[in-house]
Amino acid sequence: MMRIHRVAVSNAALLEIDGPVWSVLTSQSVALSPSPVAMVAAVSPLMALSTKHGKVKGLSARMAHNGVTLNVRISWEDPDKDDRIEDLDRFVDAAAVLFPLGEDANPFTMGDDRNPVNAWFWKADREEPFDVIARGYSTSQRRPGGASGLVVRAEHRQGAWVVVFQRPLRPAPGEFTHFEPGATARVAFAVWEGNNADRGGQKAVSGAFLDLKIDS
Repeated sequence: MMRIHRVAVSNAALLEIDGPVWSVLTSQSVALSPSPVAMVAAVSPLMALSTKHGKVKGLSARMAHNGVTLNVRISWEDPDKDDRIEDLDRFVDAAAVLFPLGEDANPFTMGDDRNPVNAWFWKADREEPFDVIARGYSTSQRRPGGASGLVVRAEHRQGAWVVVFQRPLRPAPGEFTHFEPGATARVAFAVWEGNNADRGGQKAVSGAFLDLKIDS
């Protein structure tokens, strides 16, 4: 079970990519593998034939809250910084943190009608992240991060991306994941490598939801 540590620091301190708080928290390794695109054949037969997507093999995650915001810091190796689209065959690096809104939500299918999912989605060519709600593959609705208070800081250095997601534990009413200190939650991760032409369902994923323990 992964842990979300409780820390006594400000929201601003938690958004610092190299802030002192992150250096004292244990890094948790998460294995990634190519997403199972065969299951999207009914929506995109061409994408279902992909065999080259999902090159990123893993990421490191640290998670913390201060009683006000939940913060997820992830990093992964990527020698190429892809943060702009200069032609039709160019794609950008991206990452997402995914939470279930239904007990039986499946991260591979992006949920379903009865079990939606909520994703925090960062793209390297955008300053503001998306707060996504989805009820199945190809149903993702991208909402501005400001709708839930979601903000992101990202930096590419020494052949790696470091990204920090921050959002209130209890956002405004709506289809957003809510978190309670002392409770449990579940999470999944996804990474897109632009230089590998990853996009849409073509990505590296962590698989089934991972269990989280939120410190009181």
